Amino acid sequence: MTSKIDLHSIEDIINGRTVLSQALLFMKEHRYWSSSTFDSYQYDVKLFEAYLITQGLEPNLESGQHLTLVHKWIVEQTNAGVAYKTIMRRVAALSSLYAFYKELGTIQTNAFKASSVPGEHSEAHSRAMDMTDLKKVYRAIEGLKEYGIYIGVPIKLLLFTGLRNQAITHLKVKNIVWEEGLLVYDVQAKNSKNKYQVLPLPLNLLNELHTYVEKKNLVENDPLCYGIKGYPLKNKQLNALVNKVNEYLKWDGEKRVTPHGFRYTIATILDERGLSIETIKYLLGHRTTDNVQFYLRRNERKIKELKDALTIFESELEDSLLEEKEKLPAPDLEKISKQKTDTVQVGLPYSEEFILQLSKSNPKLLEKIMLEYYSPNNNY
Repeated sequence: MTSKIDLHSIEDIINGRTVLSQALLFMKEHRYWSSSTFDSYQYDVKLFEAYLITQGLEPNLESGQHLTLVHKWIVEQTNAGVAYKTIMRRVAALSSLYAFYKELGTIQTNAFKASSVPGEHSEAHSRAMDMTDLKKVYRAIEGLKEYGIYIGVPIKLLLFTGLRNQAITHLKVKNIVWEEGLLVYDVQAKNSKNKYQVLPLPLNLLNELHTYVEKKNLVENDPLCYGIKGYPLKNKQLNALVNKVNEYLKWDGEKRVTPHGFRYTIATILDERGLSIETIKYLLGHRTTDNVQFYLRRNERKIKELKDALTIFESELEDSLLEEKEKLPAPDLEKISKQKTDTVQVGLPYSEEFILQLSKSNPKLLEKIMLEYYSPNNNY
């Protein structure tokens, strides 16, 4: 019969500042491990301890609780050519250690359980972007419109939902619950039961989606996302959209991102902003066969926490676009007015709707057109 663990003695011996290898030795006393199993765990734990030290951190339980750090450790091993199964074993070993102490209340999170390891058939590795990078992505989305390339909806869904490539291509208009501001990804499972993944959408994206659906005259069963040529996204076509962003920003080599990189990015950003590992795990793929309404009630706190965080995150990105537009020189209205009185007036060669849209999307180009139109040598 297994003796009950004395929680008071554990608090005296082990805490967040306990070195990982010491924590493993204590855990060993409550596990039926063979010598070879313990040796394997000890080797993996010491590897992670060494990594923490290289990052300027203490090799203790507290230091290893951050998802961003764990992800970087996994990426470094992947880039170093460590075999997929070896990385999986190491992550599993650390996850067992952190799960044990989380259960006892010594630590709050198990970042290893929330992490994923790129497999042999997964997408090429992509870095996680920071806020500066994401502001550039937003500018790229706007800049590409000048070339007739409209990719804002799929790229923003990729960023704010953390959905995988395949899921984005399978989304339909009916997956949006407009009144609740939610995206309900309905997956048909092998056992014929429906699995739901319910994700909150930030306000501006929700409004953009509403305008987008109306403009394209889409109905419930229509695909939600379309490619550059206007056809529904299929298979790996999302890669082509992300590559347009890479090309526009001249990102290549290590700077280049893939669709999966957006998934890494949202997990990293939310982790850095203090969201719990459980909430981040929820965003990255929690599914259920429960009735949707029951599911919403049970996960109301996580959904609200995510929606608040995503709305703030989105506002920062939107504000960065406005700041960029404010830096552009304002049209010289006095100069235009003077030129207007000196020239013969004829109707503008563009519709009022076009001019209004251009004033919002590219005021610099509009100023150039207006100056050219009102110049004495115009050919209109």
